[in-house]
Amino acid sequence: MRKRWLLLSTLLWTAPVLADSYRNCGQAWPLGHSPPSRIVALNQHAADLLLALDAGPALVGVAYLDDDGIAQRQSTYFGVPVIAPRYPSSEVLYAQKPDFVVGGFATAFGNSVTSRTGLAGNGVGSYLLESACDGHSLDYFNHIRNDLFTLGTLVHKQQLAQDLSDAMDADLASAQALIGPGKPLSVFYLDSEVNGLDSEGQRGFVTALLAAAGARNLFAGINQYRVTVSRETLLMSDPDVILLADAVWSPARRKRQLLTQDPVLSQLRAVRENRMIDIPFTHLVPTMGSGRVVLGLAQKFKEFSRLP
Repeated sequence: MRKRWLLLSTLLWTAPVLADSYRNCGQAWPLGHSPPSRIVALNQHAADLLLALDAGPALVGVAYLDDDGIAQRQSTYFGVPVIAPRYPSSEVLYAQKPDFVVGGFATAFGNSVTSRTGLAGNGVGSYLLESACDGHSLDYFNHIRNDLFTLGTLVHKQQLAQDLSDAMDADLASAQALIGPGKPLSVFYLDSEVNGLDSEGQRGFVTALLAAAGARNLFAGINQYRVTVSRETLLMSDPDVILLADAVWSPARRKRQLLTQDPVLSQLRAVRENRMIDIPFTHLVPTMGSGRVVLGLAQKFKEFSRLP
């Protein structure tokens, strides 16, 4: 009997510590190790959230940097190895020996062994930011809070998660205080110019971001996430401000060049009066820093509103 007890004790001590399951995207998921000790972040804003939660020592790799070209060229992001310029192959991902993978967009998780169920089958936990889950609500700032509290709990940084959430809410309140009684500025968001003028409609985060800053997404009336508009449609709408995403794959300077040199787009009032704002792509997706982004935009919009 004593021999069997010793054997059982050995097995218990050498087995990985299992944590309670956590909810993400409306499902319960198991976590193999608590806290995770080898985390891979797929998408820059997923990495930013983990770094803000002081999980940097556990990060063993990041992939798909959107707006940090220097880090991409140097293959290190805040001291964390960049394992792939876009999403890593299954061989590269598993070579990191991860016990937890966090994705910022649903496309981060592929098929088979790199799907969330495939990872779980191989003992690897995963998390998809709530704003990227199928059928998510449009309450984006609440999604950010949920991400902070869930991931904060998983990496044992609950108080830091609360502090980050409180800081975001304070920035949102400060932005709200700047909003005047007048008609909100209309803003056209240019995500990419590669295959037409790509923007976001009502379901995109930019709509919520602009509304919180006291402005209006020009195409908020279209019940879609992504929209592509023609030059003529944009000219007829003639927005007050143009927001330019600055990404490695579509830099803001290239967008400015198009807007100022195109015979149709150069007629836009926002182009003629240089009411264009360059903004890093990771500031245009839901993260713990979104409150600061809203506050910065609210200050800029207030300046524009004072102009004749």
